[in-house]
Amino acid sequence: MIKPQTCPICRKPVSSLTEGSTGNRYFPFCSERCQQIDLLRWSKGQYRIVENLSPEQLADELGNGDPFDQDSL
Repeated sequence: MIKPQTCPICRKPVSSLTEGSTGNRYFPFCSERCQQIDLLRWSKGQYRIVENLSPEQLADELGNGDPFDQDSL
């Protein structure tokens, strides 16, 4: 069984826009307040994707072939 969608801020159940003509215009949030809280958190840098990268992965992300090639820096 699929669990109902919940607001990522307050965890209240949320209806999507496709669930009838009176759908939630703030989806995936339950209200404008939760939407604004999320925006504030993003603007303050509270959300991050933290991943340890190997030198090879870092070189791929930066577009370099050799991570230790000093001429490319």
